[in-house]
Formats: sequence, C-alpha cells, structure tokens
Amino acid sequence: MNRSFVFLCATASALALSGCNAGSNFKLSDYNPFKAQGSAAVSEGQAIVDESDPGSVPTLTSMIGSASAGVNVDAGFVSAMREALVSDPFVTAAKSEAAARKANVRVTTSGKDFNFDATLLAGVEDVTDETAGVAAILSAKRVLFDGGKIDAQIAKDTFAAQSAENMVRATQNERAVKLAHAWIDLERYRDLQNLIDSRLEVLDPLLVQLEEVANSGMGDASQIAAAQRTVSLIRVTQTDVSEKYEQAKVNFINLFGKLPRKTAYDSQMLAKALPKGSAKSLAESSPALLAKYDAYRSAEAGVTAVEALDKFSVGFEAKMQKPFGASGYASDESIGLVVRKTFYKGDQLTSRIENAQAAAEAQAEQVRSTYREGERGLASARQMIISMGKAVELARANAQISRDEIAYLRKQLIIGGSTLDAVLAAEARLYDAESKEIGFVAERRKAEATILGITGKLDQLLGL
Repeated sequence: MNRSFVFLCATASALALSGCNAGSNFKLSDYNPFKAQGSAAVSEGQAIVDESDPGSVPTLTSMIGSASAGVNVDAGFVSAMREALVSDPFVTAAKSEAAARKANVRVTTSGKDFNFDATLLAGVEDVTDETAGVAAILSAKRVLFDGGKIDAQIAKDTFAAQSAENMVRATQNERAVKLAHAWIDLERYRDLQNLIDSRLEVLDPLLVQLEEVANSGMGDASQIAAAQRTVSLIRVTQTDVSEKYEQAKVNFINLFGKLPRKTAYDSQMLAKALPKGSAKSLAESSPALLAKYDAYRSAEAGVTAVEALDKFSVGFEAKMQKPFGASGYASDESIGLVVRKTFYKGDQLTSRIENAQAAAEAQAEQVRSTYREGERGLASARQMIISMGKAVELARANAQISRDEIAYLRKQLIIGGSTLDAVLAAEARLYDAESKEIGFVAERRKAEATILGITGKLDQLLGL
C-alpha cells in the first residue's frame, strides 16, 4: 500500500476528529440534558429553550408559574380534595420516584438476556507498517450462572419499587391530612370571627351605656373600670381571632388556590369512615410502615447481591472478528462458556458487605420507629376524639348556663338589680364557652382526619 493512501486515511481521520470541537468553550447554560439534538444557546434574559419544543427543558419561569394551586373548591368537598392531591407536587414527585423504581426493575431483569455488541474499526492501524483498513467485531454474551447476583439485584429493585408504591399512598394520605387540617382551620376561625362579631353587635348598646356612665361620673368607678377591662379583653380577642383567620385563609389559598364560597368540610363522611380495630393492628397495615418494610427487604436483598460478588460466574460468549481490505486484524471466531472468579481485591468486598449490612440495619430501625409513631399517633388521635366529645358537651352546657344568666342579668339591669359589669362579664363567659365548643369540634375533626391518614383510608375515601 503506498504512502499516499496512508496519508489520505490519516488526513481524513484528523478532519473527522476536528469536527468534535474538543477545544471549544463549553457553557453550562447552553447545555440541555433533555434534548438529544441541537443546542440551547441563548442570550441573557431570554428563555433557555423553545417551550413549544416537546423535547425542551422547562424554564425556571415556566416552572414557577405552574407551581400555584388552582383547584375548583366549589365543585364539592371530595372533588376539591382529590383535585388538590392529584396536582400536589409532593404526590407527583412520589409517583415519579415510583415510576423510576419500576424502570430499574426492567433494567436489572434485562441482565439475564442476550447482549449483542457491534464494533466497526476504520482508519490507520499502524503508520510504520503502512497498514490501514476496516475491521468489524460482533459479540454476544449471556449470563448462565452468577451465584445469584442478578436475582438478588432484581429482588432489591423489586422491593424498592414496592416501597415507592406504598410511599405514594403514604404521601397521598399525609398530604390529604394537611389539606383537611387547612380546611378545618379555615372554618374554625371563620366561625370564631362570625361569633365574636355577633357578640359585639349585642354588646354595642351596653358599651354605649358604659361610656355614658363613665363620662357622667355618676357610676361606681370600680365597676366602670372592671367593665372597661372586660371590653378591652373582648377587643383583644377579636384582634387575635381576625389575625388567625387571615393566616388560615392564606394557608388554604396556598394549598387549594382560592377560598370556597359554598362548599363546606364534610365532617360526617370522615367520621363514618373511621376504621375499627386496635391501634396496633391498624398501625401494622399503614402505607408508611409497609413502605419502610419493603425498603428494609430491599436493603437485605442488597446485602445478598454484594455477597454474591465473591462467587464465580458462568456465561456464554460468542465473538466474530472480520477484517476488510488490507486491515492487519486477523479473522477470529470464538464461542463457548466463560468462567470468571475474582480472587482478591483488597478489602473492597468486606467493606461493601459491611456497608450494605449497616444500611439494612438502618432500614430496620426506621421500620420500628415508623410503627411506634403510627401506633402512638392512632392512640393519641382516638383519645383526642373521646376527650373532645366530652369537652364539646361540657362547653354546650356552659354556654346554655351563660345564656340563662345573661337573660336574668338583663332583666335585673332594668330595675337596678345588676350592673353593666355583670352583664358584660356574662357575655364574655358566653363567648368563651361558644368559642371553646368551636375549637373542640375542630380538634376532633383533625383527629378523625389524622386516623384516616395514618391507616391509609383517607385517599381511598377520596377516590384515589
């Protein structure tokens, strides 16, 4: 072969390599990992990629713009809760993680299939000997026995996928509890706001009388001062309730997008769905516990997979090498079984086994702690329901006593048998009893939602 052909091949190879632009400046802002082709070079202040391109990566502006919730809260309680959960970023992230875990199972399982590789070599093989040409290499491999390494890895990925699926349910229920609590707080402070406003409307005539008596200087100074302290406490309470109501509205809007106009929290539906059985049995079937247990089993399978690295493997391999033209490569065909065994790699295997065992033990502790938290949470919530039921009845009785007392004191005030201070104090006690009833009912509803969330019944109740 003459030197001109060798030089031509070398020149062609150099020109081909020059197209790689290895020395060009690389800008991270121009790199788009979501696009297989093209570049995303942009100027500052412009969108990173074309949003109309389905292969483009979303810009930060577009991602932030779609982060706000937009739920039709007036479509009904169940519909609003379900819509909020479907679009909840924590739930969608959990679902994406579950999908990725399932894909890992398919990738690992494919390790048992035949693997085919093809390599094409073209160019100058030896400049000194003036050798150039083309060679094709085809190879096929399949694992026949590996000491259980692939099977253990498949088990590890399968349990990890099951854990991710259970984590989706756990996340849905956790977020559903948060949504329910936000709705409960909104109605709680709305009712308290309406209650104190209505009480102040009743007290306004008494407050006018109090100011007139104080300005005339004819009343008892101590009684007037006591009445003014009562009024001041009522005003402070009104300010506190108003502030908490505004905070509840902000929290609700963050989760749902807007406030409901006609839809109310369906407490009866949730109360009827409360599961029976002991806290222990209910905690054992919670999605969060099942997720942690599957994660533990995945970690144990990981220990087995690492231990299998110390065993020999047997595989079927076939290879065919074919040169073309004046290539210096020799034809080569081989087929048969290949046995491999690693005899020594320092302390790597021992360290990896210890690491995998420690990870499994950490997962085991998470299983135990999750069970304890779930059982304790269920027991606490059930006790809260019982306690709040009694407290509601007591608050209602106290409210009725205060109403009777107010009616009597108002009659006595007309004939001088009572004072403004006594009437105002009774009105304050009535508000206290009625507001406590509202608070007790809200806490009972929160406990009911918590039980349904821990046991994994809330997302089922909402049709997810």
